[in-house]
Amino acid sequence: MLGLAFAISASLTVNPLTLSVLGALSMLFVLAFRDQSPWSRSVVFYIRLAGIVIAIRLLFRIIFNLESDPANPLLVLPEVNLGLGDLVTMHLFGSISAESLQAALTDGLRLAAIILAIGMANSLANPMKLLKTTPGALYEIATAISIAINLAPQLIASLNRVRRARGLRGQSKGIKALPGLVIPVLEDTIDQSMTLAASMSARGFGRKGTQSKARLTLTRFTGLAGLVLIAVGAFLLILSPTNQVLDLSITVAGLLSTVIYIKMSALGSLRTRYLVQKFRTGDYAIYLIAALLLALAFSGVLNF
Repeated sequence: MLGLAFAISASLTVNPLTLSVLGALSMLFVLAFRDQSPWSRSVVFYIRLAGIVIAIRLLFRIIFNLESDPANPLLVLPEVNLGLGDLVTMHLFGSISAESLQAALTDGLRLAAIILAIGMANSLANPMKLLKTTPGALYEIATAISIAINLAPQLIASLNRVRRARGLRGQSKGIKALPGLVIPVLEDTIDQSMTLAASMSARGFGRKGTQSKARLTLTRFTGLAGLVLIAVGAFLLILSPTNQVLDLSITVAGLLSTVIYIKMSALGSLRTRYLVQKFRTGDYAIYLIAALLLALAFSGVLNF
């Protein structure tokens, strides 16, 4: 939830300082709360990826220059014109202003902040705990999200294990070792994924309990009504913001119908639960921080 709030806030922000703060806060949360799990060590990959994204964005802005004779150029390079046809000419390099570089840096920082937010979620989120706290009605979505969250960290962990094993055997490193890394890493990742799938299957994920036809029809109708009411309420809020009482009433009714649908669907779940994951004070604090951050982002306060 917090990673999603950071990513949305970064996508709505155009202030480089705010974007830098969001990225720094993401890494601060990782350093403060990560444990010794294999996926917690994948944060280095996301930091490197964020730096590469910023460098590529600046490099592309310098190479593919769209400015024509800026008033106060900060960087003056020889201009290269490539003719691609009778009517098309590509301009490379040339004079670049400080505003242009700042815009490129802002775009790079925005993408980097989103990457770091995703990295924070992947480094701190425990796929097993996510499955425990998910209602039975959403087990399919939770399963897909858990596997997606576990994929990148598991791939990085497999890469580290294979590289360490190759180093102990005295085998080659660098680019020459790439062909010998790909197959073992993919094989180890697939084995871990199959183990996770078998464990989930043994605990009842993907199975439905016996429900009567009338109850099943009522449950599906409640879920469909909730989605329709939410869609209509959101559309009315955008179309006619003056009559917000009725629009919000429809949206709230849709949310309530969705909650009822989730509760009704969860009654037929056959999952095995030994330890129920309960919400603690820290969990509510994270939800509060995420909600406050989203409110500031949508209100435009972060673009000071």
